[in-house]
Amino acid sequence: MTPISRAILFRVGGLGDLLVALPAVSLVRRSIPDARLTLVGRPEYAALLKLAGIVDEVTAFDDPRMATIFAHAGGPIDHGNKRSGPEEEDKNSAPYFDSGRRAVGKSEAASLKQYDLALGWLNQRSEWPAEEWWRREGIGRAFFAFHESGASGPMSRFFFDRTRQFLALSDPDDQFDECARLTLDRGLVERALDSLGLRPLGAAGRRLVVHPGSGGRAKRWPLRNFMAIIEQAAARGLEGVLVTGEAEADIESEIRRTALPAGWSHAACLDAETVAGLLAGSTHYLGNDSGPTHLAAACGASVIAVFPDASLPDWRPFGRTHVLSTPAVEQVPLEAVRAALDDSLGA
Repeated sequence: MTPISRAILFRVGGLGDLLVALPAVSLVRRSIPDARLTLVGRPEYAALLKLAGIVDEVTAFDDPRMATIFAHAGGPIDHGNKRSGPEEEDKNSAPYFDSGRRAVGKSEAASLKQYDLALGWLNQRSEWPAEEWWRREGIGRAFFAFHESGASGPMSRFFFDRTRQFLALSDPDDQFDECARLTLDRGLVERALDSLGLRPLGAAGRRLVVHPGSGGRAKRWPLRNFMAIIEQAAARGLEGVLVTGEAEADIESEIRRTALPAGWSHAACLDAETVAGLLAGSTHYLGNDSGPTHLAAACGASVIAVFPDASLPDWRPFGRTHVLSTPAVEQVPLEAVRAALDDSLGA
């Protein structure tokens, strides 16, 4: 490959969407370690990859610097946000793209020429322009992986394999697992824990984080079941944190009416950096088909994930993950999750 000094990377969608592309983005970093990588996406989530040293710069789709590519004159492009995946709430987050329908001036084309490579990962084939369009605008090489409906494995592996093939790299057995990890600075983790009144765990310490929410209500296991698991964990002496966000506003009042056992706290509406630090500073996690579940897996926690069958295998999290699924998520038996937790804790 011709030496690459600057590359621009694209990933549309929410936290879960970004993280299924994490192994592919990390592979790009490994293959061109000296290049400056600009990631275009949701800044509040993409910043996690910058903090981990995987990309050098984060840019929003509506940043003026992206005006050479994206315009708001057309209609929204469906990039796969309307699906049963982790970020169903992001249906309106897709950018507007002119698909080359307008003329691009010389000054605009010149701004694209600063990049030697454009890469992107999309949930399904769309009106995203072909590689030839990018080359005409001055980018030397371009590659976009469109997830194929009916692919046999998780989307994360699909994107990773297509990126590896484009980069003409070998496939050591451990490469995917290494690229799927989001390694955060120890200071960041300690600051996040301190903001929540928690201490770093010792060598034998354990902490469980529970996230009972998801952007789509059909993907939520019943709250009473999560509360029962928290009681079970507390009975075993396991401390933890119940985490909720804006998407769970409808269950906040019920949570606040419920007394948590000793050693447990409730944290609401944390920013992505604090959630990541909490997860990286914890050992176990329980959640639904959601962005935080993918983040827990990327941070190395032992994950129990409750999924509807329709989300699999595409949205299966990587890492140390035990996924339980049924056609309707509320049908996942409480006893099955109890047993998974016991197994995870080494009962």
